[in-house]
This record gives sequence, structure tokens and C-alpha cells, in this order.
Amino acid sequence: MRDQSLSCTGGGLPSNPFSEDIFVDQLENLPGVARIHYQTFSRIVQEVESLVIHPQEQRTHVQLGKTILVTAPRAGFGKSHLAARLRQHLRSAATTLTLPLDPSRPVAWPVGLSSILRQFCQETGTRSGANSQFEETGRFLLAQVVLSHIAGGNLNPKDCPADEARLRSEFVEIFSSETSPKMLAWIDKRASDLSRETSPEFLRQLGLSRNELGFWTRLIIDFNLRGDGALDPLRGLSNGEARERLLQWLRIATFYRPVLIVADGLDGFFRSETAGMEIAGILTGIRESVPGSITLVSMNEDVWQSVFEDRLPSAWIDRITGDTERLRPIDPESASELVRTRLESCGMGETGISRFIDKLETDHLWIDSETRLFPRGVIRQARELWESDAEAFFKVEEQDVVDDIAEKPLSELTDKVAFFSALQDERPAPPGRNVPEERFDPANESESTFPSVEQTEPPVSPIAPTRPIPTAQENPFFQNSIPNVSPLGTDSTPLPPPADQLAGIDSIIADIRGTGKTVVSETQPISKPDSNPNQASSPPPASKNRPLAPSDSFQAGNLNVKQKAPYSKEPPKPKPETAPVSPVTAPISPLNAETAPPDIAAFLQEEEKRLLAGPALQLDLERLERFIQNMGSLHPGLAQKEERFPGSRSACLRWNVHGKPIVIGFESPQNVFFWNNLLQQSLASSQDEKIAAFSHQSLPFEANLFSSFGFSPAVTEGRIDIIQMKDRELAMLYATDNVYSKFVETPESNRAAQIIMRHLDPLWRRISRPSS
Repeated sequence: MRDQSLSCTGGGLPSNPFSEDIFVDQLENLPGVARIHYQTFSRIVQEVESLVIHPQEQRTHVQLGKTILVTAPRAGFGKSHLAARLRQHLRSAATTLTLPLDPSRPVAWPVGLSSILRQFCQETGTRSGANSQFEETGRFLLAQVVLSHIAGGNLNPKDCPADEARLRSEFVEIFSSETSPKMLAWIDKRASDLSRETSPEFLRQLGLSRNELGFWTRLIIDFNLRGDGALDPLRGLSNGEARERLLQWLRIATFYRPVLIVADGLDGFFRSETAGMEIAGILTGIRESVPGSITLVSMNEDVWQSVFEDRLPSAWIDRITGDTERLRPIDPESASELVRTRLESCGMGETGISRFIDKLETDHLWIDSETRLFPRGVIRQARELWESDAEAFFKVEEQDVVDDIAEKPLSELTDKVAFFSALQDERPAPPGRNVPEERFDPANESESTFPSVEQTEPPVSPIAPTRPIPTAQENPFFQNSIPNVSPLGTDSTPLPPPADQLAGIDSIIADIRGTGKTVVSETQPISKPDSNPNQASSPPPASKNRPLAPSDSFQAGNLNVKQKAPYSKEPPKPKPETAPVSPVTAPISPLNAETAPPDIAAFLQEEEKRLLAGPALQLDLERLERFIQNMGSLHPGLAQKEERFPGSRSACLRWNVHGKPIVIGFESPQNVFFWNNLLQQSLASSQDEKIAAFSHQSLPFEANLFSSFGFSPAVTEGRIDIIQMKDRELAMLYATDNVYSKFVETPESNRAAQIIMRHLDPLWRRISRPSS
């Protein structure tokens, strides 16, 4: 018995982890449970990812932005927490902004322009920690302007200080006044001409006129040369001018990457007569003028009803409510996880946490169908329980749980078979294990006596009842339940008792077997009996490789029965084995000498030849993922785990080979958002991990895919390992997949897995090879 240690200072209780039930936006320390409102979360993430995966479609076809209205029945459902989770999750894929909507300042375009520009200047860029998001977005625009002139033939590439590849991949460094002042000075002299001679197609993609492009080009160049003073032309604008400049800048920002705009904290406008029209005007303006933007409007239903529903024209209501997500109550499992995460942070042990959650579930009827759980309500319930009984949960002893649920051992109970037999014979039952075997003679029940407790000694062998259990012919139960035991001597076959004397014995046997007192092996094969069943013999000990003889017996508690089994001419049917945990190290099952084993290696060669002789092979990434996932899980040296990353439609596999992490992706090369995000996360991690990708002539994977995101070839080659596969390698993989599927549900599954593992050894070595 031991007490759980308290995680606190000076032996006292830690501070109440449930004292804060109002969410404070802290991106670096974001508590919570991922499963809460996961449907709404994943839907918004998919909307943003679709803008990244298909950027050319967004630029070619003019589209409106999207507005998603998220409502909750009341406060405390986690709306603000959901927005923070989205910003954290999409940090590498989209720019998240907050609209300045609160009663302390006017709901006007100049306020919105000032706030949005300030967020861009304060937010760190995703490519370099030394630059702001405003600098990164502006330099991307300058690089695209120069590239559009080179593509249109208006500019000779030799006249530009930087080549096209660097303009695409290193635009952040090229237009820096510190690292590359030559390029910035070059574009400073030609900014007016470049804006005036820009092609109409490029202007249409941007959504700007030549004058508007010239204004922002000059402002961005001046900002990189002089700093914040270059933003003076954006200050002191009228409401209409600020509206135009804000919408122009947001179009430039979405030309670089998607923008998620969050409108939250609208409770202060409750029952306002004018705020609804002013806020709706900004929301609809962004939606209609900024394609590639998603505006997330979050509010409680009482605010929606008092500010918007009855005060807006139907056209604006239709635009705002076109995509609506209503947050629903959370389930008891999510509530338990929410409480658990906070209790674990304060050092409470597992036993105390379980009892803490159980008491909350019981006291507040979490599982009742009428109970409506929401995050803040659950946290406040837990806060009250902590304030009243926290110390008791810290002092819970782990042994208490065992004591509460432990059952008395079978040896302390009255022997059930002897007890019921005594009832049938109208005699007293023996008191269980305290009756020595020599004092209870089943052959002479009338002369048996039962000593007092002082005279008893521990028994040396179990008690054998007078009447045996019915044979398999009399009770079908034994036809499918032949125990695996050791013999106890010679066999004797008593006559079966009358049926009325065995009433209820099946339930007794099942009860004794269910107590866990002994382990009874099920469904063992039965060997043929000797030609002379009456001859006494001492059978050899039972073992795993020897089937039970008919004279074998089994034990269950204090019950000892010798049983004759009927002889069957049909040999026992082997039970098919499932896929082994580790067939590489598992022993190969012994083969039947009468039947030759299948030549799996020959099957593999024939299947490879068939595939190579057939139609042209295509790289099927989904099939490749499924097969490598199955095989990798059987390999003991890979420590395989499955992970999902933003933008992925399939799971990634993480291996650990000699302490080196390897991430294997199975996404199409066209999913540029996924590969960009995966490389960024890999570079941001503290581990020197390698990313493996597969390529075939039917679906080539080019390394220059990452140059459009600003990654240099040296960085790409150091992290990305592209495994080029020919038809021979692809046929080998598909052949092993086909052959293994034939044997996976047969007794040869172990052998098939071992042979296939060794056959694919070159593949494991190629994937595990360190990147250059």
C-alpha cells in the first residue's frame, strides 16, 4: 500500500487547475481537447486547405470569398478556443487575422485597416523569423511582378540581378536591404515602369489596376528601405478610402497565401441597433472583394438574434448564413478528457484522476440523455469538486481500488460440487478446504465424520466426488470443451448416474470455470483410444505437441474428474492463424510431412513475371501505403507509427531506424500544400528526420516542387529522399502484395510473412538510407 505523491510545493495542494474557465488566447500554451467540436474544426481546415491545394484555380476563375457562421447555444461552448486552435493548426498554411470588433472603438473601415496592417507587421513570417508577415508578403509581390515581365518578354533575364530560380525560392532574402541591397536598388529605379507595363492577365490575377499596383509596389519598396514611415500614406484616410486600401491589401495577401479572418467577441454589441449593419457591411465587403479569403464569424445565438437576425436585410442575412456551423454539447468522453488533461498537469495520479472523473459523472449525471455538457460547465463542476475534496483524491491509495473489487478466492468458499451432492443425499456438506482427504471417504459416506477446525490440516489433494460428470454423449457441452490437463493415474469408467442426480451440474461447472481459479484449455484434439480400454496404464505427460489421451483428466478448483472421450475417425481440423505480431522473429510452424509446403518464393517470381508482361504499371500510392503499412507493422526493427499532417488524405508512417526518424509520405506530388507543410514542420523540429517520397514514371515526383515555396535545393536535398522506382521494383511490390493476401488467413501466414520480409529487404534498406 503506498500513497500517491503530491506534485506541489511544501507538501500542500497545488493550485486549482480549474480556476480559469474563461479562455485567454495564448498561442504558445494552448490547452484543450482536440476531439471537442472536431467536426467544425476539420470542416474549416478543409476549406482553407482547398485554397492551398488548388491555387491556380483560384487565380484563373474569379471567385467570391467564403463566410462561415459559427454559433453556440450559450457562452462557454469553446468558440474562442476553437478559433485559437485553427490559427495554431493553420499557421504554416494560412495567415490568420482578427477583425477589430468591440464597443470600445467604432466599427469602421479605417479602424479595420489600421488593425490589419498592425497584425501583419507584428506577425513573424513563416520563412524567416527575422522578417514580418508584411515584409514577406510584400517581397513575394515584388518577385512576382519581375517574373511576370520576364515571362511576358518585357524584361531580359540577364538585366535582372537575380535569376528566375532565386526569385521564386529566395525572394525574402533577395529583396532585403541588408542581405541583397543591389536587387532592392534595381527595382527601386524601375518600379514605375514595371507597374505601368504589367500585363493585363497578371493584373486580373491580382485584382488590382495599374495605379493600385504602382501604389503598393512603391509603398513596399519604401517600407523595406525606410521602415514603418512608409505606411504614412495609409493613415488618416476616409471611410471609403480605407475600405479600398484594405480590400486591395487583402487581395495581395491572398495572392501569396490564404487568409483566415476571425470575427469574434461580439457580445458587447448585445441589443445594439446599429452595430449589426456596420459589422455586416465589413463582412460582405470582404466576401465579395477578396477571393481566397475565409471569414469566420463566431457568436452566441442570443447575440445573433438581438444584433443581426431582425436588423439586417434578407440579402445580407443570406450571405452571412450561407455556411453555418452550430456547436453542439460535448459527450461524456470529451468531458472526461478535458478534466483529465488539467488534473495531469497538476500531478494527480491515475487512480485519483479516475475517481475524480467518476464522481463528476455520478454527481452530475453525465450519461443521462437529458444532460447537456459544455466545456465551461464541466470545468466549473470540476472546480467545485476540487475545492471540496481535492486532498482526498491525492491521498487515494492504489490498493484501495483492488480491495473494493477483489472477490474472495475460491479456496475460501464451500466446495460447490460436494455441497450440491450433499444436498441431494440429505447430508451435511464438507467445509471446503478444511476437510482432509482421508477424513472424507466418498466410498463410505455414512461413516464419514467432519473434525472441528482445530483438528483440520491443509489438504494434500483435491476432493474427488462420488458421481462423475456426464460423458460427451450425454452432455454436448463436452464435445467442444475438452480440457488440457495432466493425467492423475489409471483410468476407471464408472457407470453414468441417473439424469435426476445431475440436475444443475452444468451451471456448477461453468461457475467454477468462470472464477479464474484454474486455466482450462479449450478445443484440444482427441487421440484414438487404446485397443484395450480396460487395461490400466500410465499415459505420458500431456504437452503442447501431444493430444490428450482419453484417460487424461482435468482439474477445476477442488473438482477432479476423469473423463472418457468418444473416438472420432476424422482428424482434428487446425485452426487458422491470424497475422503474427512479428513474423520476422517468430518460429516457422512445423510442416506436415504428408503434404508439401507451398513454394512461396516461386509464387513471387511467377507473379512478378505476370505483372511485367501485362499492361504498363502505374504507381498506386494508396495501395503502396496500405501494403507498406501492413508489412512495416510486422517488422520488429522499425518501431512504426502512423501520423497525419495538415492537407493529407492518407496517413504518414514514421519509422525509427538506429535512432534516426524517417517520415514516409504517400500523397500525390500535386498536393503541394501537404509537402510544403511537411517540410516546414520537419525543419522546425529538433530532430534530424528524413522525409521519404516515392516516384515512378507514371507519377513523377520532382525535387523542384519545393522551390516555389522558397526552399533552396540544398535544404530540399538534405531532408527529402525521393525513391525513384522502375517497373521492376513496382512489380516486386505488387507481387508481394498479391501473394501475401493469399496466405494471410492460412496456416502458412508466418512463413509467407517471413519470406516476403526477406524478399523486400532491399526496399527496407533503401527507405532507411540516410539522405544526402
